[in-house]
Amino acid sequence: MKKVAILGSTGSIGTQTLDVIRSNSDKLKVCSLVAYSNEAKLSEQVKEFSPQYFALISRDGEDCLIDAVKDCDIAVVATRGITALDSILYCLDNGIDVALANKEALVCAGELVMSRVGKAKLYPIDSEHCAISQCLIGRDKSTLSKILLTASGGPFWNTDAKLLRSVTAADALKHPNWSMGNKITVDSATMMNKSLEVIEASFLFGVPVEQIQIVVHRQSVVHSMVEFKDGGVIAQLATPDMRLPIQTALLGEQGKHSVKPVSFEQILSLSFEKCNFDKFPCARLGYEIWKYSPLSRTVMNGANDACVEGFLQGKLSFDNFYNIILKVVDRFADAVSCEQLTVRNIKRFDSEAKVYAKKLIDGEIC
Repeated sequence: MKKVAILGSTGSIGTQTLDVIRSNSDKLKVCSLVAYSNEAKLSEQVKEFSPQYFALISRDGEDCLIDAVKDCDIAVVATRGITALDSILYCLDNGIDVALANKEALVCAGELVMSRVGKAKLYPIDSEHCAISQCLIGRDKSTLSKILLTASGGPFWNTDAKLLRSVTAADALKHPNWSMGNKITVDSATMMNKSLEVIEASFLFGVPVEQIQIVVHRQSVVHSMVEFKDGGVIAQLATPDMRLPIQTALLGEQGKHSVKPVSFEQILSLSFEKCNFDKFPCARLGYEIWKYSPLSRTVMNGANDACVEGFLQGKLSFDNFYNIILKVVDRFADAVSCEQLTVRNIKRFDSEAKVYAKKLIDGEIC
């Protein structure tokens, strides 16, 4: 029986993880549950799953994230931001596997995280990176030519670029294929999520970003592909359901099937398009950020967090994300170039970048 800690249990990934555990109760047991502030929902989960440990970050502090993982076999990390970075590193240092649904950990601290993988394993809970992992099974990585990272294009792919300035948060939250939390849904709309995923893929699979290509696939059936040096391409197909990568991370191929298989008779077509970087410039940042020092990824990520918040509050127009993020990255470029990549510095510049970005959004500085 594998003991599972869920950090971020009341969010979208957390609740779907509990769905997978319900379907595989003979193999998986909830060890710990941690939520940010949703006490009512956490109480319902505790009543059903009887974990030996549960906590609220807003009440008990971030140390509860480390206490939660101490007696588990695998930790599902589905918290926002860099809140769980210390607990991720604790797990990897102490032989506890990590199922990572948090993009920020690798974006901000990829070198720190990947240097600790070995004693414990790191499994991506992300449809694209899970798909890439499956495409590489039994393959020598030296034969890899290119990773083809698919993107849905979000709700505005076919929207006239001139109209993007006036789209609202409500419009952005209407994703055509996926049911996700607000933050990642907005990231999908701006295509910032693809920049974060390019960085993640670079660390997870040990390839430079020049070998990672974003391909827009509106149907979200092909979850990513890998091209090999002999010209062959392997793709992974599945219905758009996050329970599949969750189940794969927790049980490999041994889980009970909780996801509907692809119905090929109902698929009218599968289409693929080039990413429109002019219309969605945030998608470029995953490539552009590498000309800066490592801590600039933290600044970029923090600035994007502030932009998402500002957009959801109606303070920032949709077409201004890239400009704000780039201004913040450039503002901190010299400061971060003199600093080492440490957890302390990541937390420091994450906070400072958010503050500066918020001032730009609020018009306090130009």
